[in-house]
Amino acid sequence: MIPKEIIEYAVTTKLREYNDIEMILLKGHLILEQVLNEIVSAHQLDSDRINLMNLMFGKTLELAMALDSNTLKAEYKHLKEINRIRNKVAHQLHFDNYHDDLKGWASSVLGYTPKTISTKRTYKNHVIKAFIFLSGMMLGKAYEISSKNNNG
Repeated sequence: MIPKEIIEYAVTTKLREYNDIEMILLKGHLILEQVLNEIVSAHQLDSDRINLMNLMFGKTLELAMALDSNTLKAEYKHLKEINRIRNKVAHQLHFDNYHDDLKGWASSVLGYTPKTISTKRTYKNHVIKAFIFLSGMMLGKAYEISSKNNNG
């Protein structure tokens, strides 16, 4: 069962409550990490042992790919890229020019670039839509895996 708070943050407007794009990036990344954990959990592994591993986003992504490389095949490059952007923002004191990377990532996820992405509001909405879309796709896959493993 996918926790309600993940669904609430991932597919509702909770991300819209934030005005700071860095906070949206950090919260969106956290949502994706939680969904990755749900995908791994759906494979019915020993959750206590998985938790003891203290896996970060990148390792959890690779574990999910090792369990079933087809599950996240389409999302893999987007997940790798958002993790790269998030890590630069979180770990480099003077990494302020991430906006072009984030705009590019969001456009790649959504498959289009708005004409006015240079406005703050459109930029924010575009990034939020990308997080919602990607996490929604992944939640659907987690649900499919869980259903298959519980019924089969």
